[in-house]
Amino acid sequence: MRDMRDERYDRLTLEIDAYIRQYLCSEGPRYSSFATYRLGTDATEPSIGGARWALDFLLEKLEPTFSESLMELIEKKGRTPAEIYTKAGVTKSHFAKIKADKDYHPSKETALAFAVVLHLGLKETAELIKRAGYALSHSNESDLIVEYFITKGIYNVDSINEQLCLRSHKPLTNWRKLKDE
Repeated sequence: MRDMRDERYDRLTLEIDAYIRQYLCSEGPRYSSFATYRLGTDATEPSIGGARWALDFLLEKLEPTFSESLMELIEKKGRTPAEIYTKAGVTKSHFAKIKADKDYHPSKETALAFAVVLHLGLKETAELIKRAGYALSHSNESDLIVEYFITKGIYNVDSINEQLCLRSHKPLTNWRKLKDE
């Protein structure tokens, strides 16, 4: 005889499958056109001064890094770092590396795990993982699974990992199987 947990699990699995079918882009990523910028007066010979000025301007406009943004979000949400890295499935030493190195580049999965445990919405999640050089994509099934959980307000890394592993995707972080209730 099946218990309530099995029925809930089956229903969740079916809902995620429908979500993936609805949003997965099978054609691959869609590209937008990019504007062409000229650094000098002649497009074939950009001026060195113009290039240096443009580079200096861009470097002054650098956004906060992933590490800086993560620390700011933890503080803003009023959570402790230990609570966040534990729920994310990240070790204390790994978190110490992220905190100590403002230019630390986490995996996409780790960045997503932090977004989940911080209870970020889709827009905030996209902004945080962008700081690490990533984006959520509708041409990536694992991204859609994470997106589904965020849109439903289910912020449990273990539940997400369970669904990712069920579909043979890499878990977000160190996966601890859920204990039977």
